[in-house]
Amino acid sequence: MLNFAIVIPNLNQSNFLPSALESIKYQSPPINLAIMDGGSTDNFIEVIEQYSDIITLTQSGPDNGQASAIKEGIEKVPGDIVAWLNADDYYFPKALDKVSECFEKNSELDVVYGDAIHVTAEGFFISYFPPIQNFNIKNLTRTCYICQPACFVRRSAYERVGGLNPDLQYTMDWDLWCKLAVAGAKFHYLPELLAAVRYYPGTKTLSGNPKRYFEIWDIEKKYGKRILPSSWPGSFLYELKCKKDKSMLAKFNYTVLNFLKNHIKRNNNIANNSENKYGIDRWDNCSVGTGTLHLPWYNKQKWKTIYLRVKPDKETYRITINDNYSETVLAKNNLITINSPLLETITRTIKITCIDKKKWQLLEFYCDLEEMTV
Repeated sequence: MLNFAIVIPNLNQSNFLPSALESIKYQSPPINLAIMDGGSTDNFIEVIEQYSDIITLTQSGPDNGQASAIKEGIEKVPGDIVAWLNADDYYFPKALDKVSECFEKNSELDVVYGDAIHVTAEGFFISYFPPIQNFNIKNLTRTCYICQPACFVRRSAYERVGGLNPDLQYTMDWDLWCKLAVAGAKFHYLPELLAAVRYYPGTKTLSGNPKRYFEIWDIEKKYGKRILPSSWPGSFLYELKCKKDKSMLAKFNYTVLNFLKNHIKRNNNIANNSENKYGIDRWDNCSVGTGTLHLPWYNKQKWKTIYLRVKPDKETYRITINDNYSETVLAKNNLITINSPLLETITRTIKITCIDKKKWQLLEFYCDLEEMTV
């Protein structure tokens, strides 16, 4: 059986770390886990001690940045398949089982990547990872359509291209995918949900740091041979989409960029069935019929009240949770409120249908939480 080398870089994100570590426990393949901490001053030691049975290597102290720490971690722990999981992200249960099966069935595969979801800091569903697609080397140099926590690389291929570039701060993952592609690595898209990625103020993607955009430009120049970056508008659009409190200028930019995106899709007759394979569009959370939200829940708090903000308003919606609980509710002020049933499973599945109007849109999903009693 193939084994995995997984690296978790961390710096003062120990409040998120338990979910990442819990998700490791819900995998079956052998895992060598390296925790590379940059010298946290929070409760890092306390958290790590609770998971010492699954950790192969712990290293804590000043380092040369995230990419350098990940690269060092991969070098220090053995494993046929290498990957890294940010401290605030986590895997779906049995994700690595599905990935391992792909590699074992085809010894020529070098990279396996799959679907992911974006969640809030609390772990509530935002959207499915939008740009995911089947492998195409030309498209890969235009946009990073591979979600980093949902991507796994055979160590032999990783070492053949020299691994991660430790000098990159924002785009070390995209640079690695491009290096592998240019070197002739064989990629495989696995249409399964593998990881959850948190999106909240403070993450690198939502930082708005100009250095991120210059790194993006460098990748397009290096691998796509383009003088001007074509991925900037899309990157900026998604950054704006995920920001709750937008300035007037940000709202204007978002409206213009979103209009242009939809205009291009219509004019080019872009139809990608995978954009709606969970019944909900990955870009705008619109659904025609029934849309399904999938998410893992490793938090020790239980759901008390479920809130779904939707359009259209004043319509009746049917909400089904884990296929064994269903309720029909009227949206008031665009809000659906449901007392949550007792949910003990890690994976949560919520199906939403607008009864009278076929098309609807999910604007927001969140819950009230309460501590679990032992």
